[in-house]
Amino acid sequence: MVLVYEPLWALNTGTIASADQTQEAAEFIRGWVRTNIGAPQADVVRIVYGGAVTETNADKLIELPDLDGFMIGSTSTKPIFRTIFDVVSGHVQNQ
Repeated sequence: MVLVYEPLWALNTGTIASADQTQEAAEFIRGWVRTNIGAPQADVVRIVYGGAVTETNADKLIELPDLDGFMIGSTSTKPIFRTIFDVVSGHVQNQ
């Protein structure tokens, strides 16, 4: 199961959720799954951030304990996507 989270208040506003806000939401989602569906499912659910991901926040987002990744929208068509890719790739290689 994969759940995607994007703050409603950030949709099409250009406002970016902080890493702390994103972790708080992901932790809440995982807790909700644990309480309402079950602990085994909460342990395996993948929570993905669907808000704005940039070269300045990718390194913080990828480190969040309850976030399993993120979706990259229009930024994936821009050269800066390579920087984000490298941040994630470096994180995966260091695990």
